[in-house]
Amino acid sequence: MRLLPPPLDRRTLLALLLLGVALPTVLWASGGVIGDERPSVDTNVTERYRSVDALTGTQTTTVRTNGTVTTRNVADVTLAPGTDRRRIRFQNASDRRYELQVSNGSALWLHDTGENTVTVVNLSGPPTGSQTATRLQRLVAAAGLTDGSGRPQSISVSPLPVLPRHTGVAPQADVSRSYTVEFVETETVSGRETYMIDITPATNRSEVQYRQRLWVDTEWFYPLRKQTAWTDDDTRRSVTTTYTNVTINPKLSEDAFRPEVDDNTTVRREDTPTTEWYRSRTALEVRSSLSVPDPAVPPGFELVYATRTTGRIDGVGLRYVADGRELTVAKYNYTLDVSPGERDVTIDGQPAVFDRGPTTSLSWDCNGYGYTVRGNGVEADRLTEVARSVGCRA
Repeated sequence: MRLLPPPLDRRTLLALLLLGVALPTVLWASGGVIGDERPSVDTNVTERYRSVDALTGTQTTTVRTNGTVTTRNVADVTLAPGTDRRRIRFQNASDRRYELQVSNGSALWLHDTGENTVTVVNLSGPPTGSQTATRLQRLVAAAGLTDGSGRPQSISVSPLPVLPRHTGVAPQADVSRSYTVEFVETETVSGRETYMIDITPATNRSEVQYRQRLWVDTEWFYPLRKQTAWTDDDTRRSVTTTYTNVTINPKLSEDAFRPEVDDNTTVRREDTPTTEWYRSRTALEVRSSLSVPDPAVPPGFELVYATRTTGRIDGVGLRYVADGRELTVAKYNYTLDVSPGERDVTIDGQPAVFDRGPTTSLSWDCNGYGYTVRGNGVEADRLTEVARSVGCRA
């Protein structure tokens, strides 16, 4: 095997520094209605979901902008729910740089099978367990599907994450008054019976017009389809994830979550930074050689943790959460080469550019440093306000 250092572009940098490398999601499939009477679930949803050790199937990812399909990917997947272990092999490999992605939870291998090269990304983050099982229990209860014995003592609900994340923590605030959860009907997805559940903001945030719809398997409570839709700058966007040809708890080989590497494979290793986590901005400021941004965040957002990264790239980051939304502010000693021609907005006279999606980023350069404000469920205008509060100061 030959080891080569990889180049580092802006999107790779954002993936490594802004608290997570996102694996692709999946989208869209049709199902037939099989009944709309409200069922009663007496199963422990959390335990049932956690009993799914592995899942295999076909994952279809569709992204729509104003109703038009802009991206569609189909992949054969092997997943270990509640963990970061997964194998994703894309069927339309000619359209992608990496045809195969494999993670064992601590490392991610990105395979370019045509060139027989593998890029390795080390995965790290603050110690935290998956919150999906607990969230699903709360959502099922909030939708009124459980009887008295199955309903939790208290219900705190928030949407499931739009994209799988390798680092970060789920919002802990009680958002029971922030989202409305509604059982819609029972529907089939790829021949399996599911509960269709809608999650919408309880207050009318017209700027976002956010909605998440889940199709939860009635036996295992795994979301076989997840659709998230939102409006950003008068543009309606949606991401839908569907699993078909699903097998629950198949017998897997020992190589299921191992890379495909031989003596002729060229291995490139991403030089990922070492990360330290702090509970306050002040604690980070004491330890950091970089000045730490002091952003003006929207009302309701609270700091979850602060980070300091060292290595090939040095940086600092602040992560805030509120009502299922997330906001991250990061600064690093690596410029992003944002040109005036790319400019979407201006931050203290510096051109800044948006990278849009379910998680939207706004990035700019200032005095030899790169800055990024990133939001999930936060409208672009709010991101711009936060970015301008950070500004470009000496």
